[in-house]
Amino acid sequence: MTAAYQRLGNSTELNGLLFKYKLAKILTFLSLSAVVIMALASIVFPDNVYEIFEKVAKANDDENGIGNSGGIKTATVCKLPTRLDIPGTQDARYTPPSPDVSLLKILQQVPTDEYQQYCQHWDPVYGFDDDIPYNVNGECGNWQKRYEDLHSQRMEQLERLKAGDFESFAHDDKPRYISYFCKKVPENSNRGCGGLADRMSGMISTFFFALLTQRAYLANWAPENPIPLEYLFEQPFVNWTHKPSELKLIFDVPDNELLGFQYVDTLNQNYDSIGKSVFPDGPSQDFEKLWNGTYVEVHSNRGYIVRTFDQSTRYTEQLQKMGLTKENAFGCLTDFLFRPSVDARRFLNMYRYLFSMKSVLSIGIQIRTNDNALANPELDHNNLEQWYYYIKCANELATAKRQSYHTRTIFFLITDSHKLREEFESMNNDEDLRRKYLGPGSEYTSLLVTGLPIEHVEPDQVAKYIEVEHPRLTSWERMVPGVNSALMENWLLSYTDYRVISPQGYGKLAAFHSKRDKTTVSIPRSPRRAKAMNCANPDVMDAYDFSWLSHQWSLG
Repeated sequence: MTAAYQRLGNSTELNGLLFKYKLAKILTFLSLSAVVIMALASIVFPDNVYEIFEKVAKANDDENGIGNSGGIKTATVCKLPTRLDIPGTQDARYTPPSPDVSLLKILQQVPTDEYQQYCQHWDPVYGFDDDIPYNVNGECGNWQKRYEDLHSQRMEQLERLKAGDFESFAHDDKPRYISYFCKKVPENSNRGCGGLADRMSGMISTFFFALLTQRAYLANWAPENPIPLEYLFEQPFVNWTHKPSELKLIFDVPDNELLGFQYVDTLNQNYDSIGKSVFPDGPSQDFEKLWNGTYVEVHSNRGYIVRTFDQSTRYTEQLQKMGLTKENAFGCLTDFLFRPSVDARRFLNMYRYLFSMKSVLSIGIQIRTNDNALANPELDHNNLEQWYYYIKCANELATAKRQSYHTRTIFFLITDSHKLREEFESMNNDEDLRRKYLGPGSEYTSLLVTGLPIEHVEPDQVAKYIEVEHPRLTSWERMVPGVNSALMENWLLSYTDYRVISPQGYGKLAAFHSKRDKTTVSIPRSPRRAKAMNCANPDVMDAYDFSWLSHQWSLG
């Protein structure tokens, strides 16, 4: 009879299995003991435990080729990696590079509690968070929901107009639209939309007009000039995407009371000219009677928001009820319409959270050298000595604004010169340069840059009046990073506590976007006058308020 079962083996095999079983029990006990010991040690000796974790994490990261080497985040310990990479969102049209090393250097110098708070915004897998709040406490007024409803209604009406359904409007109000259009510039023309600041001035002022006249706002950059607007911004609350040629075809029809196309061009107008275009009736101007086409297409690189607050007698009460002021209007309208892409926001937050620390006094310095530095970087000879008076002003401003709780002053530089940016950042490691340019405050002053690409938004227009030694193709591969970088650096400049800016439009855009008046000094064009300024004098900053800035380049 066949046996119902067989022995496992001889006594040697059985002894082997018993040994493995006992060994497994011992290893399990040791592992559990190690966990308990590490948990207790993390309470008593957190720094020592962190060092162990850090070495293990760094070894794993090095083995797997992960850029966030050395980063640790547990329930009790958080330390940033040696490089803050942005993993990249799957559908992102642009992912910025890692921030400049100067950022992490500064983070090693801030108080421990603020470092830990900063670190909580970082995730080992997803990188930095992308949350940039909007109107959380009503600081931007109460008009947003009403406009969203109006915009939705106008878009529904537009679909009916496209279908030729005019009869359904018998009981509707007349649909009205206004669009900002930056069209492709002909080769033989120099009437481009301008750089980022010029364009934003026109775009936001056009939306301001839409708000006051019950129009739906739309916006478009021609794909070749230099990239589609959708490659730069998300649309957080309303969809402003449209095809200008399609809308012109719909509305440019005579003898139809529902339709009507009007073209408005205020490109490059000066202060007096824009006054005649937008305020022909003076302070009592009714915008409803200014441009009365059902669809108005605006070509503009000039602003008039601050001017409306300063001069209009018609809209004072309406703006007040909306919760809009001269100080917050430009920034609030901008952030309602246009949100940087998710990966750009991760980059922005790495700097924004640093600037928001109580212990940090942040001063942005924007130095526009000349277009030649952009067009011919190989001929860039800019240096700190040449532009020292900007740093002099920042030093004086820091002395005047520094409070007892400020343990670190940060000078954050934005410039069109690679060479100047490199020399500026080198002061972090060069004691001689620090003493020469930072003076007595050098021991608690840090220098910060982004390291992002430097490009003009309209390089082809620059090339029309500057001989380019080594022409480069104006491609999307070049311009998507370049334009996004110009945007991100400007947004970061608006996040600093104070600003020292060049007299053109770029720095002024950041001042308006900051929603904080009298926090910006505009350096005069004349180096002699600039060197004679004392930026510690409170009258200096008061002089460069939003009203003064709105009279300058691209207006306001």
